[in-house]
Amino acid sequence: MKRFTIFALALLIATSCDKPQTEKVLKPATVTFEDTSFAGGDGEGSSTVTTSWWAQYIDKIQYGGDLLYGGNGYAWYDNQTTLTSYLPDYWKDNTFFGGGIAISNFVENSANITYEQQLTIGVKPVSGANFAVCYVATNLCPPFLEFKYGTGVIDNLYIIPTAYANAVVQNGNAFSPAMPKNGYVRVEATGVDELGNTTATAECYLYDGRNFSSWKKWDLSALGTVKRVEFRMFEGTTEGGKRVDSTAEYMTYPSYFAIDNITVLR
Repeated sequence: MKRFTIFALALLIATSCDKPQTEKVLKPATVTFEDTSFAGGDGEGSSTVTTSWWAQYIDKIQYGGDLLYGGNGYAWYDNQTTLTSYLPDYWKDNTFFGGGIAISNFVENSANITYEQQLTIGVKPVSGANFAVCYVATNLCPPFLEFKYGTGVIDNLYIIPTAYANAVVQNGNAFSPAMPKNGYVRVEATGVDELGNTTATAECYLYDGRNFSSWKKWDLSALGTVKRVEFRMFEGTTEGGKRVDSTAEYMTYPSYFAIDNITVLR
């Protein structure tokens, strides 16, 4: 009788261990920065139809506009994914001078682009008319994407240099020479969890030499489940097959890049 009881108990334990655990199925959604309608997604369990109006986040002028430089702060929010971004405010003036991620729809392919066209790209957006421009004023206070409610996985996004950054890389200007053939610029994405701990880091080379093609899909899935993703930029040269980052506090080249079609899993 005792032997039977022990056998039955062991069988029960083994069966319970083999039972598959119920896992949350993450659902994908893509932030295209275009006006869309969908059911729910406001972060509070609403089932109502919500529409994102991205035009309200686009400044009328690219440099010195009221939204980015009015001193009232700047923030945007995606109702579907709860993804948001606001100014890191490095200079404590609530303006874009300290970096940030701004929504834009300015497209122009010209060699005469200057800092006054800082929110311009030289090719069409990945989809629609809108995209976002990231300005990394300093790596000490980086721009970021953040989930306003809870956490999620930023699976991938598309990335490209801005028209102004590309013009300086290719031709130089009064502040910077053109990039040498062995030069590079890379963007580093760092995942941060709800406790403020780093989850992982991923990198993408905007330039490896002067050449870039067009929008590049950047896989960020290795960052895992995050509260936010922070972006930093580095430049340097390849010497003897080894990449050597610059130790300067600020970038030589304009520290801008554009992103579009952010795929999120929640």
